[in-house]
Amino acid sequence: MKKLLVVVVVVIAAFLVYKLIKKDKPPREKPAPIAVSKHSDVFNHSVDAVLASYYVLADGFVNWDTSAVSKAALTLQTALADFKVEELKQDSAIYQTAGYPLEMAKTNTGIIVNAQDWTEKRHALNDLSDALRMLLLTVKYDQALVYWQECPMAFGEGQSANWLSGKNEIVNPYLGTKDPKYGQTMLNCGENKMIIDFTKPDSVQAK
Repeated sequence: MKKLLVVVVVVIAAFLVYKLIKKDKPPREKPAPIAVSKHSDVFNHSVDAVLASYYVLADGFVNWDTSAVSKAALTLQTALADFKVEELKQDSAIYQTAGYPLEMAKTNTGIIVNAQDWTEKRHALNDLSDALRMLLLTVKYDQALVYWQECPMAFGEGQSANWLSGKNEIVNPYLGTKDPKYGQTMLNCGENKMIIDFTKPDSVQAK
């Protein structure tokens, strides 16, 4: 009888210890869902190529480097020509909507390539940036954050212009490092106006 009582006591004690340990153990966090792209790898690579070329182009403007700008614009022309817009045909509304900003991006990249006047190139950069922003929003690009940034005085007081960036930091391609009036003092002039973010599951719009 005593042996049975000892066994019961041991079992109860073991059970209480188990419950105590389980209670003190923090609950396991559920793994975050992995975002699945709405588009194919081929399509996403074509968008990535456009953005990569555009970012190099913007850097060329930052440094007032006409040679770098011309080279990057030619690369961007190729990336835009290779843009896999045909994949969007599975949704006719998106396909038709994407056509306009894509063509505008091609047109303004051509202006940057061919224009001799630096101011004309800078205005084309503004129009190009707006076209690419519209394109990214239309296709809901979901591979990375893209920042929509603005300089309030790109073409003079009260004359703003915008550009796209892959980073939150402001590096102004309109005033840049060698502006005739400001030098490099306005390199960081500007602000983020929007974050294009479709990277999270169930994202439906840009922030």
